Amino acid sequence: MTARENMRQVLARCGAYRLAEDCPLQWELAAYGAGFDGLKGALAQGEQDAFALTASPERLTEWEALCLPASAACGVRDRREMLAARLSLLAHRGPLTMGDLPTLLLAAGIRGTAIEEGGVVRVAPGEYLLPPALAQQELGRLMPLHLAWEMAEG
Repeated sequence: MTARENMRQVLARCGAYRLAEDCPLQWELAAYGAGFDGLKGALAQGEQDAFALTASPERLTEWEALCLPASAACGVRDRREMLAARLSLLAHRGPLTMGDLPTLLLAAGIRGTAIEEGGVVRVAPGEYLLPPALAQQELGRLMPLHLAWEMAEG
């Protein structure tokens, strides 16, 4: 239901107004309705852009500028997933475990796997969402300092 229809229903139930089709009251309701409908659209867009996973591509670029070293040259879905992973790391409480490493890899711009062998975490990249050198640099920044890690040879 549009804002105009809602206001018209409320006024009709009140019974105090003449709601003929072509009268100044209808014109006024049309004007209010146009304003409220525009506001509704702007609020819906604002709500969508407030969250990284639903942001428009333009706002997604702004989110990336705040949280990532570079905008990924991949699709919007991959960009959103990488940004969501980065934001989840910012909110993470407690120590990182091996179970957290897929999220950490994605936050660095790498889709891949990580396994521990002999006290060293070996990262096997499947796909880079950032340029490989930048993704590896980001991984180094995000990995816990006490954790030895290396990139597996492809």
